Amino acid sequence: MLFILKNHKYCDNNTIITTTIESQESQLKLNYQIEGDISKYNFPQKTEQQRANRLWLDTCFELFISNRDQKEYWEINTSPSTKWNSYHFTEYKENMKESTIFSTPKIITYSTKSQYRLSFETTMQKNILEKELEINICVILLDRDGKRNFYSINRRDNTPDFHDRLKWSQPIL
Repeated sequence: MLFILKNHKYCDNNTIITTTIESQESQLKLNYQIEGDISKYNFPQKTEQQRANRLWLDTCFELFISNRDQKEYWEINTSPSTKWNSYHFTEYKENMKESTIFSTPKIITYSTKSQYRLSFETTMQKNILEKELEINICVILLDRDGKRNFYSINRRDNTPDFHDRLKWSQPIL
């Protein structure tokens, strides 16, 4: 399924972000593609792949996922550095804990002068794909001036709150 992410500032900054998400049984794969003048953004250099916190302070690729009829949800964060993490919440921003249901992901990055791509593939230890899912796919781009640019599936207002289920997709998977 293909998504075109929207900038929360309601401006045309000539950056286009598309994302695809695929799921089969316990496999989950996301492909993010950024097109435009990517030289104005900070993409952290690859390091040893490991779990890390506060990835959203820099350029970060995110997925929020939940079963439609449940309050609990998961968040997966991925950095161009290949650092990553996943979290579980019992409800809106409550009881955040590091999640262990996702395996260590396979993260691949690729860039050219006008394009940046990140692919993220993981296996779920617990099948959360049993029912209709709601998702929010998001990207935070840190520009060279230190400003964060927020992109997501839906843009209901200028304030990005990626945890707000009203801003997520309709059931998709």
